[in-house]
Amino acid sequence: MLSRKISRISTISVVVLLASCGSSDGPSTPAPATTTTTTTTTTTAASVVTGSIVKGNVSGATVTIKNAANGATLGTGTTDASGAYTVSITFTGDVIVEATGGTYTDEATNQSTQLSTPLRAVVAVAPGNSTAMVTPLTTMAYANAFSSASTAITAAAFNTQAANVAKLFKLNGSLTSTMPTVSGANINDYGRALAGLSKYLQANSATLASVTAASFNTDQWTKFVSAYNNAYVAMFPNISFSLDGSAFNISGTGVGGGTGTCGIAVQGSVSANGLTVPVNFNYCINGIAAGSCGAGNASISQALSAQSGLAGGVNLTYQYSSTCAPRAITINLK
Repeated sequence: MLSRKISRISTISVVVLLASCGSSDGPSTPAPATTTTTTTTTTTAASVVTGSIVKGNVSGATVTIKNAANGATLGTGTTDASGAYTVSITFTGDVIVEATGGTYTDEATNQSTQLSTPLRAVVAVAPGNSTAMVTPLTTMAYANAFSSASTAITAAAFNTQAANVAKLFKLNGSLTSTMPTVSGANINDYGRALAGLSKYLQANSATLASVTAASFNTDQWTKFVSAYNNAYVAMFPNISFSLDGSAFNISGTGVGGGTGTCGIAVQGSVSANGLTVPVNFNYCINGIAAGSCGAGNASISQALSAQSGLAGGVNLTYQYSSTCAPRAITINLK
């Protein structure tokens, strides 16, 4: 279990000053007294919180923005089909962004799934626009930072734990400002980590609530990596996979260690259980023999077959190149 230490607590201040002078009534006279009233107010600036709810893109989720200091609701919204939301509030300071309900396509099962576990993040909102991505990983950070009911909920404390969770999953950048892309040609490391989490849950018959309640300890992390092994190498028992957050590393194939690179664009569709899903993504395979990028390279075919784990009716075409596309899924043959 990651050791946790909250080093500082930020203070939220919202000041509203109302200064007024009351009136007075004198006795009835032909010339009534004149009363002057002066009122001065200050208004909290408007803010807009935008982002996405991702465990798969969650559609139809209710997004509630709460004052982190007292839990008061500041505004609500609903995610669109892509999981995006926008909520306008009249507040500046630290807020909790909480997502409940909605549906998403699970990355491991490819089935439409109800979001039954609330997802949370904490961000500091300034006048204007603020961004808050909310995912299972931000929820793990939230649980770590505020495991005690007496702990003040602040963006500073949350950010400390979010950085620890990102490091555990070998991710760069902020968990709340980086948009996770979980599928397609532009899948990124954050998206792969969430997809891996889904595979971990499936392989271990675990619930999302069980892993977002706290950060992975050493045993859970070992099981998480093992879930990738079980998912991708069932047909290749001598192959070992590891995931470092940005690449799949494969050893035990009897090939690898070369200086060649091969970029592969995969297009087509996969059909299972009456559902057909379009496929369009890129691989970058390192460690092959120089000049051997092509369909006739058996090690490339083996790496793709083991890594993809596709089942059902598969109709795919492959295009090979000596260079790799940006954001391609990287496979290192060792």
